[in-house]
Amino acid sequence: MNGKTIDLSIDLNSKDKFFSSYDLMLFEQPISNLTIKNGMISFSVVLDVEIVFNGKILDNEISGIATINGGPPNMNIEFSLVKQAEKLVKPYSVESLTIKSADVSLSADIYKPRTEGLHHAIVLLHGSSTNLKSDYIFDADYFAKLGFEVLIFDKRGCGKSTGNYYLSSYNDLISDAIVCLETMYNRKSVDKNKIGFWGFSQGAMLLPKIASKTNIPKFLIAKSPEIISVTEAASFSDSLRIMNSGNSELDGQIVAESHRTAEKMIREGKSYNEVEIFIQQNAQQNIFMNQTGLYGNINIDKNEFNGFYWQGRKEHFVSYWENINIPTLVLFGDRDSFVNAERNISILKSLNGENIEIKLFPKANHNLKKSFNPTIDTEFDWPRIIEGYTDYVEKWIKSEIDK
Repeated sequence: MNGKTIDLSIDLNSKDKFFSSYDLMLFEQPISNLTIKNGMISFSVVLDVEIVFNGKILDNEISGIATINGGPPNMNIEFSLVKQAEKLVKPYSVESLTIKSADVSLSADIYKPRTEGLHHAIVLLHGSSTNLKSDYIFDADYFAKLGFEVLIFDKRGCGKSTGNYYLSSYNDLISDAIVCLETMYNRKSVDKNKIGFWGFSQGAMLLPKIASKTNIPKFLIAKSPEIISVTEAASFSDSLRIMNSGNSELDGQIVAESHRTAEKMIREGKSYNEVEIFIQQNAQQNIFMNQTGLYGNINIDKNEFNGFYWQGRKEHFVSYWENINIPTLVLFGDRDSFVNAERNISILKSLNGENIEIKLFPKANHNLKKSFNPTIDTEFDWPRIIEGYTDYVEKWIKSEIDK
């Protein structure tokens, strides 16, 4: 599109038909609505939006047009595929298992390299809204190809795991992470001195607290963490959204302070009903609040009020980051719209933590994909994996873990 290309592949041999794109950091995402008839093929892939592919099959090639469902009608996206002579054999096997964590059962997959000897090991932790192990197949594939045994799992209450996610506390999520790490630690094929965590967003935020509760992890990799609290992340992201939609800086400040007020009320022991009334009345006075997570017609579930989404707002994490005593890599994008990368980096640097290495990627978003902003960028590009991310992580692993 617009002269910019990305890689893509489809696997029609497997029981579940898959779409993959290294550039988009997607691996084995399900294809839907597949039809093949009279030399024509059609299928769709749901990413952030649904993309519909319509092509013609000619010998061992498929070429056609992709359209974004509900997108601008004048977007011209061409695609071309060439049939591979043989299916590539993955350099790892995948083992499925169920892990017991207190009163829930976690559905997990372990990626094990086919090489002999002891392997490094890593457990991948989720963001707050990407809760399925299938959301992390790209990352599991990446680490497995580096020689790691990798564990991914469906977060409690999500996918095939039991429990209720929104009734869970951060401590519940931390306990699940530790149980998964212990599962890896007890594997005979794992080098117990080279085992750790990788976390994204919420998972990255929780890493230092997790490390304070177990001596198993020997390293941490945190991708786009919030260093202070989830309240500060919500204040930043919602106020940024409000200002980007044309509201004033003062309106943005009101949004941020509204989140902090809600946290203060929760910290002081106010009831779910009192917090709900504050949010509703605040949105009546400031109509732009309806574009935020504290919108006017909100109804707070009495039971969910005791879960991480509300009670987690009062938990701060800076002291845990300050006490990290194992090698830790922290990665940010300078166009992150969910956490304030500049502020978080400043705080981390002020801690003078000799074990923490920080890397900021220009033009990268929260997921460390390239961000395209038509108001400041002169040339279109896809939301592709930011250049240098995987190479930087691999280099850090060799310098800090493979010592």
